[in-house]
Amino acid sequence: MLLVRVVDHREVLALLEEGAQAVEVLPPAEYRAVHIRGAIHLPLPRLWRGASTLLEPDRPVLVYCRDSL
Repeated sequence: MLLVRVVDHREVLALLEEGAQAVEVLPPAEYRAVHIRGAIHLPLPRLWRGASTLLEPDRPVLVYCRDSL
């Protein structure tokens, strides 16, 4: 089941503590500069084809993209 919602910083920390998988879709340069420790780096163009091989299907997934606006 796909559930999409926006979460704040505290919810991110709680989800990670509960075992969620963090996926960062940042461009490579931004990922190198700052990322969540332990996050899987899947830039947006690679997200769909890389997700099935890198993510555990039974664990929640937290997708992160910094909004620079």
